Amino acid sequence: FFFVTVEFTSMSKCTCVLLLAVACTAMHAPGSRQLLSATRRNEENLLAAKKPLDKPPRLLQPLFGAVGLATGAAWTTVVLTTIRSNQPLGAMMPSSTHGVFARTSVLSALPLIASCYSTLATASADSWERLGSPTCRRINLALVAAGLGSLLWVGFAPLITQIPGSSPLVSHQSYSGLQRAALMGAYGSTAALSAAVWARSLPEEARRKPLSWPGRVADGVAQSLVSLGPARADDPVIVKYSLLSVSFLAFTATALGTFPLAVVPSWTGRRCSRAFAAWTLLAAASSFNLKEAAESGKLRADEACRTISKGLKGLGAVYLAAKVGAVGFDPSFPAHYGIVKQVPAAQLAAALLFGLTLRPDE
Repeated sequence: FFFVTVEFTSMSKCTCVLLLAVACTAMHAPGSRQLLSATRRNEENLLAAKKPLDKPPRLLQPLFGAVGLATGAAWTTVVLTTIRSNQPLGAMMPSSTHGVFARTSVLSALPLIASCYSTLATASADSWERLGSPTCRRINLALVAAGLGSLLWVGFAPLITQIPGSSPLVSHQSYSGLQRAALMGAYGSTAALSAAVWARSLPEEARRKPLSWPGRVADGVAQSLVSLGPARADDPVIVKYSLLSVSFLAFTATALGTFPLAVVPSWTGRRCSRAFAAWTLLAAASSFNLKEAAESGKLRADEACRTISKGLKGLGAVYLAAKVGAVGFDPSFPAHYGIVKQVPAAQLAAALLFGLTLRPDE
């Protein structure tokens, strides 16, 4: 009995100690409300510590829209005032449809211009980080080059469009006065806005070193040039955009070279062939963006890529429609397409390559 009592007493003590420990733990354990409050405080601290997105000014989006419209209007003005009869005085179009199809051929750049500015305007409503993406950076740099090149074309149009052998100087185009100032102002705004946005979208450390910007641009161009080839030759979409990137670069180079190759792909002789090079360069940058997106698997999911792809398809569709019209419905073809007839193989290759833009991204 004694041993049973001792054992019972020992068990009671152990039970009491255990109950006391549980009670103390319960007294000091945080309740559900305390846990919820602590969780909320932690979330608030994390949100406070998180750096907010650096958003561009609200004015930037409509500014991109306005400059895009000005750029398209300037190019349309150049085309309509240069490809027409009496440019120069006495130089008449051989038929009523000749000028229509020639103008349509180079106005094919308008859908591409619109798609690029739409992409930049959408990105400007989001954040500087998005404007600093490789896609937007390439478009901005291409627009800087296109704007500066077009500005120089307007300024030196009498020399660029000079008719060989004419003395005194006779040219297809020569702007002066308010019209010249307006065109140069529009193209100047194209280059200035894109240059400013490109610079602002750089990482903070790079923005502090403006002397390093030319080297940064040169490095980017060099990296793009060595990456023109497709990463996977078994993917037809990647191959398509790789081929388009190379082709549009080649068209830009030939347009800035000597005739008769300079007439490829515009078919506008000395009137607008060299001016069209600004937009084949923009097409090359757009095609390269789509190639990179296809290789990374973002082509179909990314909104910017879909917009650029539509613009490129618009370029190809309008261009090919103009060529079909010129060959099939212009009574002056081929007699009055002298320079075009000198390089038929190059013209056929250009038409086939423009046709690639219409291939679905599937």
